[in-house]
Amino acid sequence: MKIFLALCLVASALAFDDALKEVLKSPKETLQLYNGFKSQQHLSYAVNEDRMRFRIFRKNAEFVAAANSELDTARYGLNFFSSMTEGEKQQYLGLNATGQASNADYVHSVAAGFQAPAKKLWVNEGAVTAVKSQGSCGSCWTFAAVGGLETRYQQSSGKLRDFSEQEYLDCVKEGYGNGCKGGWPDNAYSWSKNNGGRLASSKNFPYAGKDRACKASSTPDAMISDKITGYVSVGATEAANIEALATGSLSVAFEVTNYFQQYKGGILRDTTCTGRINHGVTAVGYTANFVLVKNSWGAVWGDKGYVKFARNHGNCELFKHASYPSFQSTGVADNTPSDAATDYTPTEDNNVDPPSPTDDPSCTDKAVNCVADDHCGYDFSEKYCAKTCKFCDEKACPSGTVRCDDGVCRHKHMC
Repeated sequence: MKIFLALCLVASALAFDDALKEVLKSPKETLQLYNGFKSQQHLSYAVNEDRMRFRIFRKNAEFVAAANSELDTARYGLNFFSSMTEGEKQQYLGLNATGQASNADYVHSVAAGFQAPAKKLWVNEGAVTAVKSQGSCGSCWTFAAVGGLETRYQQSSGKLRDFSEQEYLDCVKEGYGNGCKGGWPDNAYSWSKNNGGRLASSKNFPYAGKDRACKASSTPDAMISDKITGYVSVGATEAANIEALATGSLSVAFEVTNYFQQYKGGILRDTTCTGRINHGVTAVGYTANFVLVKNSWGAVWGDKGYVKFARNHGNCELFKHASYPSFQSTGVADNTPSDAATDYTPTEDNNVDPPSPTDDPSCTDKAVNCVADDHCGYDFSEKYCAKTCKFCDEKACPSGTVRCDDGVCRHKHMC
């Protein structure tokens, strides 16, 4: 973890709460935390803007500390959103839900008599590609559409394909809209249907994070074994979503809140929604306790880019707009090697990694449940997590370093 994560992105809600609240009581330590955050995020501001960004950062730190004090099964932390204005945050969304009504409650989206298993995690079956980042282009709808496609193509063809979000971004709204200002996943599937059922690979049509001219006609088609013939809407109930999710990934939509933006891990049960969906993502599995969703904000956000939404909960309309593409076989085998699958493996509970304290019984942590990966390496680590961060050794390490497992003091990333 980078230096600013030491007290912010803690794996234990209680430890995070205790340590972060203590830091926020001290203007000096709060400023240290902010400066470490800027260094890790490679941020630099003019004097007047820096004052404004610091106020935003402190407000978000207070929010995170308060959120982790609640009786919740999720954990929250500071991240790249923590110094952004509300306008800047909006650029990381991109769902245009104008005129889009909720799906009907009862839609038969799977074969009659199908029985969904108790658990299905497509990330554990080599059927999901790595998490990507849409950046500040409002292109979430393209990532949701591609995510809802790749698992089903893998099931049909036997090959996992990293499909192109950029082709949808450039081509679906070409001539009458700006794809970075929002779109709708089903429109992407309809565009493929109307253009021979095609979609390029990311290798041949890489993501640029901005609108460009459509080059589909001059780019190879990666839909080899199957063509896209449209889309299937899923019933607007949790049961219907689970049933459809058991057969493959889904394009889903919901409302992003402050809790979601600052999410770090655990099972999210957001009760602050207002009823306005604004973000598209991909559901990639479920257990009895949560629905697993792949986001498009990179692996540095959330649980390595994923979020676990609570079962038996509305989750900001997560189940109201799900869909997936329909296919028609071409009769041609896809003999191209599969693209790389994600290496993410979700835990199925909220347990956190145990601390790695020293053996010195006289040494103690001020904060409970300190975790080395999250608390150590910062200027005030010794004050709150001395035992876990090995500041109790006979010879303390210089400021900014930690004692590695071999006993040598180094910067944490060099251990």
